[in-house]
Amino acid sequence: MRGRIAFYAPLKTPDHPIPSGDREVARLMMAALETAGYEVELASRLISYQKRPSAEIGRERRLEAQGEAGRLIDAWLRGAEQRPDLWFTYHPYCKAPDWIGPRVAEALGIGYVTAEACRTRQGTDEDWAASRRAVQAAVKGAAVNFCLKPSDRAYLESFLPDMETVVSLLPFVDLARIDSVPEPAPDAERFSHGHPLILAVGMMRPNAKFRSYELLAAALGRLPDLAWKLAIVGDGPMRGNVERLLSALPAERVHFAGAIGRDEVLRWMRAADIMAWPGFSEAFGMVYLEAQACGLPVVALHTAGVPVVVEDAVSGMLTAEDAEAYAAALRSLLASEAKRRAYGAAGRRNVERSHNIASAAKVMRDRLGALVNPGDGSPVPRARSS
Repeated sequence: MRGRIAFYAPLKTPDHPIPSGDREVARLMMAALETAGYEVELASRLISYQKRPSAEIGRERRLEAQGEAGRLIDAWLRGAEQRPDLWFTYHPYCKAPDWIGPRVAEALGIGYVTAEACRTRQGTDEDWAASRRAVQAAVKGAAVNFCLKPSDRAYLESFLPDMETVVSLLPFVDLARIDSVPEPAPDAERFSHGHPLILAVGMMRPNAKFRSYELLAAALGRLPDLAWKLAIVGDGPMRGNVERLLSALPAERVHFAGAIGRDEVLRWMRAADIMAWPGFSEAFGMVYLEAQACGLPVVALHTAGVPVVVEDAVSGMLTAEDAEAYAAALRSLLASEAKRRAYGAAGRRNVERSHNIASAAKVMRDRLGALVNPGDGSPVPRARSS
């Protein structure tokens, strides 16, 4: 019998209408669990995320979650045949804590698991104290905590009594899904017209995202002597600001593709020559893995979780956080098609070797099998609700 897993993403549901890296990773987590042989159910669409600290909003979110947990517990206690064998929460952190899963797991006597539990650098410790305590209590009570990057491991080390429950899980993509979209975008080929095509993919939002656009524009402004075209995929509340920023570049060199579907993004990647997205504060950046899967060399910053997925001077170039260094990396790749091809091929091998969904599914199956189907009668570690 296939084990049943209740899946929950308190930050953004896998079927959320607004695209983002968090949504894509949530989808991939569910797909990897299914690839591992489990039956996966989206347990709840309740979002606990709050953008800014507010005790009142926090209480409202928690009360909503308590009601949702009670509903799920009642339903699953009445219908044993639909009851999950395990609860799996993706990306709990202080701005989006899991108020539901630990309570349900404790009531049903099932294992509790997290993936990518982390902390935010925004605000003070006191701002998010209550929700941070909840996340840490859930992680301490979890049977397994999948960790995707070194900064998250360091955070878990700061409060866990030991690291026995922590399991490394490299970020991953579904290569078969990506390879099912082999054709380049016709619009991209018409726009590039034989020139090297630089592709940037990023939401147009304040702070880190806009900083990436600022650095990219400043770097490209230093390369007027080279042939290149820039295509931008993305949209958002800062679009006008981004357009004004890039108006300093020759208009015939810049194309705004807007917000497009995942398949169309992949088609633009198939047509491009370089993926250029600085990636300030990127957790790791799904776009870098997708680009490498499509054989694109990456130019990004050597920051946050980016080095987890991009091998510097192998599958891409990771630079300091300044326009001069970023421009130099772009110049190096624009000047050499052979280098672009070599880095692109290395990136594809990197994804095939270390970042494919099949590898992730094996890690999950190896660590979750005993929790979903305990064969020796030993007790399963339980989460405790806060």
